Amino acid sequence: MRRFALAIFLLLALLPGCKSEVSAQVGKPAPALTALTLGGDAIKLEDLRGKVVLVNFWWSGCGPCLTEMPQIDVVYRALADQGFEVLAVNMGQDAKEVRAVMRRTGVSYPLLLDGLKIDAKKYGVVAAPTSFLIDRDGNVVERINGPMTGEQLQARVEALG
Repeated sequence: MRRFALAIFLLLALLPGCKSEVSAQVGKPAPALTALTLGGDAIKLEDLRGKVVLVNFWWSGCGPCLTEMPQIDVVYRALADQGFEVLAVNMGQDAKEVRAVMRRTGVSYPLLLDGLKIDAKKYGVVAAPTSFLIDRDGNVVERINGPMTGEQLQARVEALG
């Protein structure tokens, strides 16, 4: 009985967060984002305040996603020491599939799990790749629908200082 009561309590506690979906809007604070690393650690966007962050939503069956990943990695390696971070959020696949992509692409930035697509829904993502550039104050600067080249990304990041 106690377990049942606890389950009901937890369900009711979580329901307010389900009442409406948030969509990332340019010029507004980025919606909260928490995703898991392949090691099981939680990464929160809010913990990266003070850095420029690319939030990139992808999945393994998306050819353009896989094509842009190594290009994003080149920019990440070049600008990480200047406060640039990448959160590559997989949309709905399991850790085994995400690990396979990490091995195949060799990227050095974290590939994150969003098994239930909670973060993708909060950001209003309907197709991949979709990326959001977040400034050092935590505001959405740009929504990028579709793939981008490393040169395009680097110019965008450098423009934010």
